[in-house]
Amino acid sequence: MPVFSSKKKSDEYCCKIFTMDAELQFTVEATAKGHTLFSLVCQTIGLREHWYFGLKFLDKITNEWTWLQMNKTILSQPLHILSNTILSKRPDSPNTSDNFKPHLLRSPPTSASNSTLSLPSSLSSGGQQYPKGTLELYFVVKFYPEDITNELIQDITRHLFYLQVKQDILNMDIYCPPDTAAHLASLALQAKFSDYDQIISSSEPFNLESEALLPLSCFQKIELSRTDWFDRIIALWRTHASLTRDESEMAYLKHAQDLDMFGLSFFEISKMQGANKSNTLSQQQSDQPSIAAELWLGIDSLGIRFYKKNKLRPEVFFSWCDIKSVTAHDKKVILNMAGDKHATFAFYSAKSSVSKEILDLATGNHELYMRRRREESIEIQQMRYFEEQQKKEKLRVFARERQLRLQAEKERDEIERKFIEYQQQMKEIHDTLLKYQEAAELLARKAHISSEEARLQAEKAIEIETQLERCKYEMNRNEEEKRLYARQISECEQIISTLVNDSVKNRNEAEELKLEVAKWRVAEAAAREKLLSITQLNQSIAVSTAAQHAQHNLAQSSPRTISPPPYRPMHRVQEPNPNDERAYLIEKQSKQAQLALQLQDLKNVIQSKTIEGQKTQLDMDYEQNLAVGDNKYSTIQKASSGTASKRMAMLQDL
Repeated sequence: MPVFSSKKKSDEYCCKIFTMDAELQFTVEATAKGHTLFSLVCQTIGLREHWYFGLKFLDKITNEWTWLQMNKTILSQPLHILSNTILSKRPDSPNTSDNFKPHLLRSPPTSASNSTLSLPSSLSSGGQQYPKGTLELYFVVKFYPEDITNELIQDITRHLFYLQVKQDILNMDIYCPPDTAAHLASLALQAKFSDYDQIISSSEPFNLESEALLPLSCFQKIELSRTDWFDRIIALWRTHASLTRDESEMAYLKHAQDLDMFGLSFFEISKMQGANKSNTLSQQQSDQPSIAAELWLGIDSLGIRFYKKNKLRPEVFFSWCDIKSVTAHDKKVILNMAGDKHATFAFYSAKSSVSKEILDLATGNHELYMRRRREESIEIQQMRYFEEQQKKEKLRVFARERQLRLQAEKERDEIERKFIEYQQQMKEIHDTLLKYQEAAELLARKAHISSEEARLQAEKAIEIETQLERCKYEMNRNEEEKRLYARQISECEQIISTLVNDSVKNRNEAEELKLEVAKWRVAEAAAREKLLSITQLNQSIAVSTAAQHAQHNLAQSSPRTISPPPYRPMHRVQEPNPNDERAYLIEKQSKQAQLALQLQDLKNVIQSKTIEGQKTQLDMDYEQNLAVGDNKYSTIQKASSGTASKRMAMLQDL
């Protein structure tokens, strides 16, 4: 970590810098200026688009958030210097009554935190050991671009903007409708965890309850349980499959940019300064007379807006090209319009520090507005060229990975199809084998029955022969009986011949059945051999499939934040298949259509489940704009219609 040190230990101070996702520590000299510390932070995190950011601290005199002045020494500004070695305990839950909000730095501290997020472990743990003479500052976004899609160049810049905007939405500094908040929450989950199906299929523990997804107002004014919210967010999350972290964060910023309060800094102002009749005696004696808050002033990258009642609908808008200069003296701020030196508008803020902040933000936004309309500097061109080359390399690697993934999915589908076919064949062979076994058993039973019948007929023939012998014996005794017996003998001989013929026939049938049983046994043995060969083939296919999945998981487990080295294939890469590209586009369109249907369904559910008594003024203002078909850009267009002098007259009449 960079360290700025001097020879004397007593002239050194420890500076704790908190970014949105990190904590930095520097040692600086007592005479170091603000830009020295700011440059150290930018160099440490690799940030070159430094003009969007600034350092904030908690003023020890006014107890308000104040921007660090870059051209002044750090110690000449009212920072808290921690003289104790133990840092006081910070709030670690949204229910705390402490007014310390380390990430919510766009507005002054309030008496209670509205955030649904807990502080990082580095901030929430009490009793941290800090060196004596420690200064605390916060590195946050100060100025916003006009078009966040095209103006941000570096990935680190986009990531810091994403974290800042996400935090402002969750803390309700930026008003966000519930359906849009759920959509943004699904993009945030995709950026953090990647595809939902991949997370579920992995063995890593995953708990959605611990994630901060929605502003607290969504749970207060909508009659939906946390489970219902999570289910709908997961359904939206699944439509973002295959989006990378960079793409998810950029999509988040694109949708957040359309919110009415995106990039705006609001200030309460009045057109008149003076003592009110209801002022207390202490206020009359003080040098800071109170003001009646009549208007809201909004400053952003496009210009200055004035609001009367509806903070989502500006009454008058002046672009930076309409404003010649902005001056501030004590609590008074004067806008000088371009083209007419007499066209001025003066207003008053509650404190002189607020006037200074208005002047600082107006000057910075005006300078960036003019810079964007001039030719890009060599530094910007180099940065843009370098980032474009990196983006092309990432896209090339991503295209190849997508091609390999599609090819692997094709092979997997083919293997699964073959596996199903083999399973069907195994089932058919198994059924045939069972039929063969049943037929063989039936033939064996028939053969056994035929042999039993032949045995019984043979016994019956023997018995008849015995009777015939007895008859012959009796014939010698009586002639009459001989004739009678002769007839019986002839009948018996006929019966015997019939039985002998039947016995021969049954014996032949038994022999034929035995031959048929032998044939069925041979067929059964052949079926068993075929079943064994198919089982061995399925085992080899399962082993190859497991190896391919292991290689695919290993490729996906590589870190995404580190740019891979340039890919130099040893052989020519196969050209993408047009059919695969067409299938990818069709899948993307179907996901977009599914996302639109889910968002419309969620919007209908929210409208039916909204608790009327829990609506805020911003909710009613949003519904009013929605009823007349207005959005952020149409309201700006209406507020900027007419000449500058006409808008100045409208502003005077507010």
